[in-house]
Amino acid sequence: MPNTSNYGFDYESPTSLPGTTLTGGPTTTMPVLAVQVDAALAALASVVSDQATTIAALQAAITANTTNITNLTNWTRRGTVLTSVSATDSFTTPVSFGFTFPAVPTVTVNLESGAGATGRWDFRAITPTTTGFTLFGFSNASGSASTWTDIPLGWTAVYRA
Repeated sequence: MPNTSNYGFDYESPTSLPGTTLTGGPTTTMPVLAVQVDAALAALASVVSDQATTIAALQAAITANTTNITNLTNWTRRGTVLTSVSATDSFTTPVSFGFTFPAVPTVTVNLESGAGATGRWDFRAITPTTTGFTLFGFSNASGSASTWTDIPLGWTAVYRA
């Protein structure tokens, strides 16, 4: 079998083998090159297999999270209603979600900005439906009528499955 020299160590020529194992090194029984390549490829195959399993698990998590994010986005709505009142101590305003929830959501209302007498008012959502609610505002100062223009009232509607 023909040999070549590698830094003083003999090893078999690839042309003299059936193509699977080269032997050589300090002794002729020590496997080199092909066995090392096979071992490196086997180790790499194991890493790739593990990473493929991890990637599959991550893809499943991404799909689940995408669904959760879509549902959260679809099942939460926010908006602002500009309210104006004239010499009154209560009012109602219909509000549309611009969307139909699968069931009646929980709705909260908040005074976003207001000065003076406006700050003494309370606001709540009444008669909520899957498509909207009635915004109800009333003065905490009994018998106190107020007048204001374009006071923003924020609302949030959330449906939980």
